Amino acid sequence: MGILFNHLNFETMKKFKFLMPMMAFVMAIGMAFATQPNSDTGLWVLRNGVPYQLKTNTCQSNEQTECYVKFFGDPTHAVYRVFEDQGLSVPKKGGVLIPYVIMD
Repeated sequence: MGILFNHLNFETMKKFKFLMPMMAFVMAIGMAFATQPNSDTGLWVLRNGVPYQLKTNTCQSNEQTECYVKFFGDPTHAVYRVFEDQGLSVPKKGGVLIPYVIMD
């Protein structure tokens, strides 16, 4: 009985030692494609009467002026003030004299 058990254990471990690195390799490839970038910028504007979250962080200058943006293709050419919270109470600093143009 002991010889049979040793033989079965040896054959099982032989397959296990081959499959484990292969499974780890396949999992690593799968995880590489499973990640997605974080699109949460934390910047908001009041657009059409509702808070709208910006997809890009445009206000990156070292200036202490408030940040303003314009949306490309907006027929009204409106300039929107950028805020740091969804409640639109904290204006975002880091703007320049000309509003940033966003392609959203």
